[in-house]
Amino acid sequence: MLKMEKSDLIKSDPSSKGEWKIWWRRVWQKTREGLATAWGFVPLTALGVVYLLLLGVTFYFIALGQRDIVWITASIALGVVGILMVLAVVLGAIQLAWVWRERCQEGWGELHVQCGASAWSDLQLPIWPIPFIEITTQWIYPRAVEVENEQGWTQLRERLQASHRCSVEHVTRRLQVRDILGLASISWVSAQNCSFKAYPRPGKLERSNVTLSLSSGEDLSDPYGSPQGDLIEMRQYVPGDSSRSILWKVYARNRKLMVRMPERALTAKPRTCAYLVAGPHDEASASFAYSILSARLLGENWGLGADGCVGIATSMAQALDFLANSGNEEITSCGLAPFLAEAAAKGYHNCFVFVPSAPGPWLLEAQRAIKETSLTITWFIGYAHDLEDLVEEKPWERYLWMDAPSSQEPSPAQVGKTLYTPRTPVILCEQSSGRLISNLTAYFQSRQKAG
Repeated sequence: MLKMEKSDLIKSDPSSKGEWKIWWRRVWQKTREGLATAWGFVPLTALGVVYLLLLGVTFYFIALGQRDIVWITASIALGVVGILMVLAVVLGAIQLAWVWRERCQEGWGELHVQCGASAWSDLQLPIWPIPFIEITTQWIYPRAVEVENEQGWTQLRERLQASHRCSVEHVTRRLQVRDILGLASISWVSAQNCSFKAYPRPGKLERSNVTLSLSSGEDLSDPYGSPQGDLIEMRQYVPGDSSRSILWKVYARNRKLMVRMPERALTAKPRTCAYLVAGPHDEASASFAYSILSARLLGENWGLGADGCVGIATSMAQALDFLANSGNEEITSCGLAPFLAEAAAKGYHNCFVFVPSAPGPWLLEAQRAIKETSLTITWFIGYAHDLEDLVEEKPWERYLWMDAPSSQEPSPAQVGKTLYTPRTPVILCEQSSGRLISNLTAYFQSRQKAG
């Protein structure tokens, strides 16, 4: 049951103390995995073992020792119940293994879901109507997928809900058959070749005032473009617009707040791109990037890059794949520097960089990347919760409590202060309400004065 490759054991010569620790940790991990797999096929749980031991002690010392007919009858009845539960679990595991083998032979298709939204998977297993047992499935890989099973008398279905975006080509499930009393259980792990993709879900970021507040129309047109559009444009006022651009005469006539947009008579060259940096608590930033792409705020000829992806995506389908791939667990480094170099070579001038709300190793890499580029950088931070509940820790409080904040905890204020320069502004988006904040320092200062 325990599988250990010879190359794993002699991969490093255990001559030094550090190499011995690595070798021993690898052996211990393999041993634990083998023991866990073997224990899964034992049709008794820890509760079942204790149940049978107590039942045997009671039957031998009390029932037979005192020759009490009541205790003898009760012990035999309870023993029969335990045996029936074990037999039911064994029978259910046999039929589940049979139908699971047939289902795997049919092949698995593609499955696409949105994070935070539940959806039915393509798993529909015909099962036998065996009483007193429960059949469940659990996703081991990818880990950010919660499963809710719906078991009928003749069919088992699976409802999924992903909490983090990902893109994988195989799925690993744990199949388990157990009784309703928790005395017996049989489980095993099975891997399937299945294309599964979880895309970010914008939620309230799809609201028009979030996307329109970013399209202020202040970009200058390219003098070498082609003629297009009207000479004067207007649109309805949204929170965040400057009061100097409001058309007060129009408001006096029809009581509607309208703002003037700059004249746009020429089509600009492709010059705006975006990049998603992967890291802890980056799901809100990925949702923000998806909202901007869906609203087409990057123009006609945009480009998108993401950690873990090579090249620049220029279509919505390819961009969704990039966003999903950036959420995989295997990503360990930031690829912003090569992306900016490639974007500059292709003629892009501006870049929207979406970063996580928690500091991490990506922070220093991102700072180094923008020092070597000529593109105009704008940072975007997505925060999944309510900013009113976020308390900025003061330095003296940190020393008072002797408890430094964890680098994995969301801290948009710290990330914003680290990234902000007069050349690289920072914009924060609150995913729960869709609110945009362009000046984090002034926002937190106003909160401190109010509090």
